[in-house]
Amino acid sequence: MKMKFSIMPSRAVSDKRLQPNVVRTLSALCCYTSANGICYPNQSTLGELIGVSRALVSRNIGILRDCGYVIDLEPLGKKHPLAWQRGNRYFVPTNHGDPIPPLEVQKKDTIAKSRLPDVTLNGGVWGGL
Repeated sequence: MKMKFSIMPSRAVSDKRLQPNVVRTLSALCCYTSANGICYPNQSTLGELIGVSRALVSRNIGILRDCGYVIDLEPLGKKHPLAWQRGNRYFVPTNHGDPIPPLEVQKKDTIAKSRLPDVTLNGGVWGGL
């Protein structure tokens, strides 16, 4: 796994509505969120990460959606020829009621090559990519 840490909404830890496996699904989802809280991991990938089936991940995401931890965004890009639909794309708000980032921010949700940090400050090593 490439990521070293992730940011998960701390309110999920004490939310009695969430079973432990639902919190694990949220934490796996948060491993793929950007700084703006947007992510688009495959549900099978999430299942492999936490050792459960894709169907259980799908059910857990439904619970997270109902509890306000996940908001569905319109998928971007083209649909794979064999896929039922385009991939999933989510927004994970840090606080309840956080607004969805504007479309301009969503479309620029990657690190620009011109904005990469100066790796010479870190001994020539940077783990961001």
